[in-house]
Amino acid sequence: MTFTPAEERFLTRQARGHLATLGPDGTPQVKPVGFTCNRDLGTIDIAGFNMGLSAKYKNVQANPKVSFVVDEVTEPGMAGAHFLEIRGVAETAIGTHDRDGHLAPEIIRIHPRRIVGFNVDPDRPGFGSRNVAPDRDSDEAA
Repeated sequence: MTFTPAEERFLTRQARGHLATLGPDGTPQVKPVGFTCNRDLGTIDIAGFNMGLSAKYKNVQANPKVSFVVDEVTEPGMAGAHFLEIRGVAETAIGTHDRDGHLAPEIIRIHPRRIVGFNVDPDRPGFGSRNVAPDRDSDEAA
């Protein structure tokens, strides 16, 4: 299991996140994106329009190290701030998520390697972080 039950609940109630990739010259690029938490694979799957032609897609093909952040504010002050940062290795793939055909078939799939969160688990408020072991079938390194 990649995500804890609290992390999965947090991710599934969010519509958007922010994907950070590195451009060809090494400049960080951050884009708002739609995503799904892929429970079967323990990944974050990012879909979009014209994904295969996008800079983020090309960036991942050149350098698969990424960071993905989902956040929300539910009330003023630190108690209302919540975020989850997923650092990992991304791959470009073909997805099966869009039954209506509005999104491109290409997706970016993030394999988490480190998860950092704040106020994501109501039973454990505050900051937390942990490493996630790579898939045994994967030889990718973050």
